[in-house]
Amino acid sequence: MAKQLYDYWFVQFDFPDENGKPYKSSGGKMVWNDILTREIPEDWNISELNKWLEIKSGFAFKSDTYVSQGTYKVITIKNVQDHHLETTNCDFVNEIPQGLKAWCRLSVNDRLISLTGNCGRLCLVTEENLLLNQRVGLLSCREDILDYAYLLLSSKEFQTLSNNLAMGAAQANLSPVELCKSMAIIPPEKLLEAFNQWIRPIIGKFIQYEIQITTLIKQRDKLLPLLMNGQVKVGVERSRLNYDLAYQTSFFFLNAIVRSIACSCMDFISLVRFISSRNNAFTLFSAV
Repeated sequence: MAKQLYDYWFVQFDFPDENGKPYKSSGGKMVWNDILTREIPEDWNISELNKWLEIKSGFAFKSDTYVSQGTYKVITIKNVQDHHLETTNCDFVNEIPQGLKAWCRLSVNDRLISLTGNCGRLCLVTEENLLLNQRVGLLSCREDILDYAYLLLSSKEFQTLSNNLAMGAAQANLSPVELCKSMAIIPPEKLLEAFNQWIRPIIGKFIQYEIQITTLIKQRDKLLPLLMNGQVKVGVERSRLNYDLAYQTSFFFLNAIVRSIACSCMDFISLVRFISSRNNAFTLFSAV
């Protein structure tokens, strides 16, 4: 939903005009831009990304400090998947290394980009107690432009650009400095404000569901070994312990199904609302 909304506003340029109509489809004036070699809305500006965005690199951890379980998870390029932060296969450290920059202590809603291997993959941070390793970058910019920057770099145009800029014989490496020299459209502040009112509830729901999924995975990982080694025999023994664990197992998996259905319904309702509001797109709905 977030990507579709971005494409509709900033690729097709059918953002709401002053009358609440889709701008380009309703005859909004477009002008040719020689640098981007395409038309953009009149009075829109372009600039290098580095005028408003910085990609900060992570810390060079020493592998001999890693432990199998610990206080902090270390986020490396293998953890950065397309719009998903995979943290089930992390290395751990028990202490904050000396010299670690403040931005390397990640917070929920931070945005990451892979700089090695499959370059240009982006994801949101949905957990606490995560530390950023080298060759993973953190998007750093004003809060009011963060969601736009994240979706801009996720666009087909910038994914292709990232792959073209990546260099290396054995393994591709993307320079954040070179990437941030790229030119990009800067929407007017008023339009960014309206876009944020649409997009933030959607991203907030995404983070909420990711956190719930992580909780369910942890519950599953605790319960399954008990089932496998015979400590729990669902539907056979009726001791209080087994009954409670069987109930919890059923509850968590049923809850997962319900949440999945609810999430799908929410996305569908959001999409219907978005389509139905094309003729009055400044009327902002809650994201359910």
